[in-house]
Amino acid sequence: MPSVFFDNLKWMGWNLFLAVIPFLISLVVFRRKFWEKPSMIRLPLALGIALFYFFLPNAPYVLTDIIHLVRQIKDYRYFKLTDNDIIVFLIPQFFLFIFIGFSMYVLAFQNMIRLLTEFRWNSIIILIIKILNPFFMSIGIFLGRFYRFNTWDIISDYENIILSTIKEFSNFYFIMFVIIISVVLFVGFEILSLFYKSLFMRKKL
Repeated sequence: MPSVFFDNLKWMGWNLFLAVIPFLISLVVFRRKFWEKPSMIRLPLALGIALFYFFLPNAPYVLTDIIHLVRQIKDYRYFKLTDNDIIVFLIPQFFLFIFIGFSMYVLAFQNMIRLLTEFRWNSIIILIIKILNPFFMSIGIFLGRFYRFNTWDIISDYENIILSTIKEFSNFYFIMFVIIISVVLFVGFEILSLFYKSLFMRKKL
């Protein structure tokens, strides 16, 4: 087993930890019984939603980590990799990592959509949210990948985040990145949502 496989586990573990956080938050914040309670609990729930959205881009962010696999395959001599190492170890490792991370995004966002549906929100508004959410996530992913901003920078370095985002809207590559990732997130969410819904329905049967 190549040593880079174990090196990958270190940063993959950290990224998955960050991806799980919004899912765990969603299990609490988007429970219907909390929203049916008196208004005094609404402020903590609002703060929970803000925290949810601060961490949510970390889950689909794993999609861009495929770049590490490309680099490792490209520099296979440096990493001392054989074809078997790449096929048997690295590709399955990255596939599983990306699948779990993206699943955290899908399940977390599903919890939010389910709550809105239970409260009978207009289907058009829900569709707009489904379209806008990938757009905002793609911006967060871009800032994390290329500017190396972290979730906590939203509090400690928010001015730089705002200025960097505004500046990038004149960047053609930023626009293309946002469009492509938004489409991937939207389509990926719909596909995986169907998968998990059918999976849970089978379990109930």
